[in-house]
Amino acid sequence: MGERRAFFEECYILSEFRTIWKKVDALVFGVVKYACVIILTALVAVVFSIFFGRYVLSNSPIWGEPFSLLCLVWLSLLGSALVVRRNEHLRVTMLDDKFGEKGVFITEILSTVCIVVFSLFLIYYGGGLASKGASNNMAGINVPYSVMYVSMPVTGVLNLFAVIGEWLERGEKA
Repeated sequence: MGERRAFFEECYILSEFRTIWKKVDALVFGVVKYACVIILTALVAVVFSIFFGRYVLSNSPIWGEPFSLLCLVWLSLLGSALVVRRNEHLRVTMLDDKFGEKGVFITEILSTVCIVVFSLFLIYYGGGLASKGASNNMAGINVPYSVMYVSMPVTGVLNLFAVIGEWLERGEKA
């Protein structure tokens, strides 16, 4: 009887964890999605102002190109975390029929391991790069390079959150 009770308590704890995780997941990736929208809007506006300044006014703003680079880096990396969260990253599916259900599951595990390893790489080396970039400023906008480089560890953490969320959803569907 004690084993049965322990099993139900574990199921209850897992259920509570999933409920809390879903709320945190929705909040975190909702914020990331809106941040991407804002960054994309800023990027389009800045690139248009560079184009207008260069070809119409013959005087483009000096801050435009470094700021657009900053936006592009953040948008690319944050967007990649959204793609990982929705499991929409590029993958080869032409062999899925030949592998069968078990083979597809193994390739999904390998894909997850690669994402986790790359995320840990981003966190470790991106953090080091961000700390080194704090002493140098980007020309034109006078912002430390660390503002751009910190996008790497942030994306690594978001990727880990995304992988956990994805596998929790798979566990619910199973």
